[in-house]
Amino acid sequence: MDTLPGQIEQLLHIIEVSIILAGFAAMVATFQSRKMESISRGHVVSLAMIVYISLCSALLSAFSLTLLNFHVEAKHVWSISSSLMGIATMGFIAYLWKKRHFKFVSPIMKFTYYGLFGIASSIVIISTLNAAGIVFEREFGPYFLAYICNLFFVGFAFARLLMRPLWKSVEKKEASRPHIERARRRR
Repeated sequence: MDTLPGQIEQLLHIIEVSIILAGFAAMVATFQSRKMESISRGHVVSLAMIVYISLCSALLSAFSLTLLNFHVEAKHVWSISSSLMGIATMGFIAYLWKKRHFKFVSPIMKFTYYGLFGIASSIVIISTLNAAGIVFEREFGPYFLAYICNLFFVGFAFARLLMRPLWKSVEKKEASRPHIERARRRR
């Protein structure tokens, strides 16, 4: 969508989706924490990732809309917003890199996390290029791409947050099954 009204509509949808994801994550975390004896670091980092990225995305989108409402030229809005998005994404990378603990993570998840760090780093580069008017012409597309990637990361973290307790329950049940089978054989 090259038209400004279409871009504004997309920013409004980003705000809505971001707030909905943060709210659902908070509800899931609240109900899961009541049933869990211990909450893992991964659980908390996933929740933090969802909340921080979602709410920051909503805030940046609202900031862009605010600038547009003050009749700032669209190119300047996308430039300013792209630079702020690059800074925010770099902050998310630093936060998650600091909080990561790969000691207890499977090799597949390590590979996945490094891939996500790579994608996030490319978003920082694209945002910086868009803000500076290099390669991109201070346009909406690269800025919107950063939102899509952020929502992808939030969706990934949300799926892990939602599925982790279920998988732990299944693993616990499967681990106890050999004992049940041995008990049946003894009868």
